Amino acid sequence: MFLCFSPAANSDSIFKPFSASFSVYRRAIPLGELELKFNLSEDGRYFYHAHTKPGLLVGLFSGDEIVESHGRLKPQGLIPERYLYQQDDGDEEHTQVLFDWSEKKVHTTSKGITWSQPIDAGTQDRLSQQLMVRLHLSQGSDDLEYQVADGGKIKHYRFQVVSQETVKTPYGKLNCLRVERSKESRPPDYTIWFATELNYLPVRIERKQSSGHYRMVLDELKGFEF
Repeated sequence: MFLCFSPAANSDSIFKPFSASFSVYRRAIPLGELELKFNLSEDGRYFYHAHTKPGLLVGLFSGDEIVESHGRLKPQGLIPERYLYQQDDGDEEHTQVLFDWSEKKVHTTSKGITWSQPIDAGTQDRLSQQLMVRLHLSQGSDDLEYQVADGGKIKHYRFQVVSQETVKTPYGKLNCLRVERSKESRPPDYTIWFATELNYLPVRIERKQSSGHYRMVLDELKGFEF
């Protein structure tokens, strides 16, 4: 995993508890909202929660979706321990990923079946890697790579800073790093704008899928002073 550390920033200064809500669109059509919550206990245990809720046009959305990442915060970053995925679209789907760092294995359970895979130090889950990107951007990195336990496999994610842009938000215009995400050897499928004034919190996200172009924009943020 490519890491480029700078002594100017560490995990304690970046990861502060917050909650944020985003509106989700497919092109100009409103679909629902995304809620993000991050909490950190005094003993260094973190909890990151993402809840996607459909709006009135529920037929165009994938239903209620909840994703959670639990683990520990260390000076070098996040150590995920448990990842949960739940989707309720009429046929509930549940997935759990447990990290066994003593054995260097990850155990995935889905549809009543459990299987295991070896992992390297620094492996993230699908949610914790979003937080790690924030940390490494704050340390000056502009080309990041991670191994991620994703869908019962270990996949390769890459994040590249492509430009610096100003993004209009409910809290004014914010300076952002525009970052493109790609998975495996595929072309980039996500573009994310990380606000430097907000500890590199994303304020706009765009995703390209076969079903359309999706956009998530920040509506409300708690835990930051403006």
